Amino acid sequence: MPDATLGELCALLAPLAWSIAVILFKRSSAAPAISLNLFKNTFAVVLLSITLLVLRIPIPTDRSAGDWARLLVSGFLGLAVADTLLFEGLRRIGAARLAVVDTIYAPLVVILCWLLLGEAPSAGFLLGGVLVIGGVTLASVDPGAIAKEGGREVSLGAFYATLAIAGTALGVVIAKPVLEGSDLVEVTWTRLVAGMVGMIVFTITRGRGAEALVAFRPGPLWRTLVPAAFFGTYLSLMFWLGGFKWANASVAATLNQMATVYMLVFARFFLGETLRPRQVAGSLVAAAGALWIVLHK
Repeated sequence: MPDATLGELCALLAPLAWSIAVILFKRSSAAPAISLNLFKNTFAVVLLSITLLVLRIPIPTDRSAGDWARLLVSGFLGLAVADTLLFEGLRRIGAARLAVVDTIYAPLVVILCWLLLGEAPSAGFLLGGVLVIGGVTLASVDPGAIAKEGGREVSLGAFYATLAIAGTALGVVIAKPVLEGSDLVEVTWTRLVAGMVGMIVFTITRGRGAEALVAFRPGPLWRTLVPAAFFGTYLSLMFWLGGFKWANASVAATLNQMATVYMLVFARFFLGETLRPRQVAGSLVAAAGALWIVLHK
């Protein structure tokens, strides 16, 4: 399988795994955001450490200081700061509104790739990108519902979610030049360790250790939190970085936007939410855009 095709497949599988995790994380949101994030990162670090050992993947000793800095900053920004903000936002606005805010992700990555990596989007990509973003927006934005359910808590949640998505986008763009020449599992592990260590330092210095350990206590919460961490961090993160490693970053980010469509479908089947005709139409348009991007890269 050509690298670009593999990257596009990863870019479509990542949001599928993440969408499953979002439904499960929402059911786990009684725990503090900082605790949920530290638990999922620690859980994934353990699994990735086992993966490294089983596959005998070494930690590179010849990586430059600049490349190490890129990965560490990327991991701290994306997995410590951005993911904690994401959980704060998810708790306040829910998965449906989070899907609305998430529509800024792909355009933001495209802009950052253009400015920082020199990846100018092609005309074919732009057409597919417009279809994906337009379809996602049609499927997820409901102005009437937003107007009825406004308020300070929703606004604060949307603000946190926006900052989280911006941090995630910047983090992966920073890491991409290193990712292209490195092992996928090792880079995923390195970023996660950076995020986990950053969170531990933060919780200790701010005296929030007891709050951070809530999710680590075995109990009913683990029924949803453990599978959420597996799908949302271990699987999703490797697929996500695989997309950016083997495919054009702008293409990977736009295909990632299919998470919104996946979430709508899962919400229908697992949470009993009704799919409106507008949501079905938007999902079909977004899927057509994703197919166009894959076929006209």
